[in-house]
Amino acid sequence: MNDLRNAHPDEDQHELLATRGFGDAFYGLWVERDDIDQVAGALGLDSRTRCDSTLTGAMGRFTDPDMPLDEKNTVWIGSHSPGWSVAVSPLGLQSDLSLCEGKRRMLEVSWLSEIDGPYPLYYFFDGRSISEEIGEYWNGRLPSGSVFEPYVSGLIRDYDTDDEALAHAYLTIVGRMTGRFIDEAWFRTPGWIYGVQPAGRG
Repeated sequence: MNDLRNAHPDEDQHELLATRGFGDAFYGLWVERDDIDQVAGALGLDSRTRCDSTLTGAMGRFTDPDMPLDEKNTVWIGSHSPGWSVAVSPLGLQSDLSLCEGKRRMLEVSWLSEIDGPYPLYYFFDGRSISEEIGEYWNGRLPSGSVFEPYVSGLIRDYDTDDEALAHAYLTIVGRMTGRFIDEAWFRTPGWIYGVQPAGRG
């Protein structure tokens, strides 16, 4: 995996997502597992609805204004970087802590711009519920020994009124921790799209 602890992405991470329809709502779950089939199973996704798709291919469903809300919560899952998978949805998922058992990591970034803006950046480790988080009004300070400390070098340290900059910071931290930033090629990654809500939800 690339060591990006002090690197900066070439493009604004929030803007890349916003220009593809995720400006108002976004949910991303990065899981330290290679097996995307295993990730889909743990999330309770219905394999009968699965079809091959890039994230770009899934965007028509994510952003279709005529599609009912319960159908719009399509989930796309694909490879993110060596050792990491990612699940993307416009409306969110119920994450499963079994995905980070065995000393694995999991990261969650989401926002609803018209309601709350960015939600905290959540970090899960070894099957534990929220091991650490960076809150919505992050002032740059972190607790002693924070897992995020090696990954915040060079970032702005005051986001009190700038939701887009905060989302970019969150995604930069995720990119540094997972070894890959979001870029144009990321949207063309082969993966799977699921056409219904996770089984047993919604």
